[in-house]
Amino acid sequence: MTEQDHVKLAKEAVAAINAHDIDSYLKHIDKTFAGESEALGTIHGHDGVRHMLTTMFQAFPDLHMEVEQLITSGDHVISRTLLSGTHKATFAGVPATNKKVSWHSCNVVEVKNGKAIRSRVYADNVSLFRQLGVLPMPKATTAG
Repeated sequence: MTEQDHVKLAKEAVAAINAHDIDSYLKHIDKTFAGESEALGTIHGHDGVRHMLTTMFQAFPDLHMEVEQLITSGDHVISRTLLSGTHKATFAGVPATNKKVSWHSCNVVEVKNGKAIRSRVYADNVSLFRQLGVLPMPKATTAG
């Protein structure tokens, strides 16, 4: 696959997430997929991906992902995104707060034969958990 094919794959995967269409998303995921995320742990195969997305869509029923940057290198696609949604159910042990939140994320995906085989999500969970009220906001300081 070319780097343009990888960009197309990433854009289609994001569109499926924004449509909350898990079956369409899974068409881009290899059955042997292995993923890692600080907030959601280790994810294996289609069942793991389905569970992860179901968890996200339940916790944030209006979840939306905006791509800020896509970079390709060989068999890898790196996406820098902004996620937003309203916290309506338990997420990462945090009960629903009904707060509107947004946080940045970077996902490094390895692609083989047109499907994602491995992924590592680096998310700004500190920002997310501060918005949810489970981490304190930093104290204001002045320079000098």
